[in-house]
Amino acid sequence: MRLLLFLCFMKAIDKLEAEVVDRIYKLFLDKYAGNKSSFAKASNCSETTIRRILRNEQGITINLLVRMADALDTTSSELLKDLHLKNEE
Repeated sequence: MRLLLFLCFMKAIDKLEAEVVDRIYKLFLDKYAGNKSSFAKASNCSETTIRRILRNEQGITINLLVRMADALDTTSSELLKDLHLKNEE
């Protein structure tokens, strides 16, 4: 039973992260017009990292979330605003 609850929780976390990435992607397209290299430089990370995150192949650390938010002229709080973990059973 605990394993099932844990798996449901992880699935919900993955959905939240996908929503955050979607928000980042929309802002990225608006500000950087799809230029991953410029976004990576402004976020102080590699273009490979940007590519992996935007494809949901890599998770985002809090540190990187803050740097990406800054590069997008927003805040991490704004990117996380109104996200809610829902219990899906």
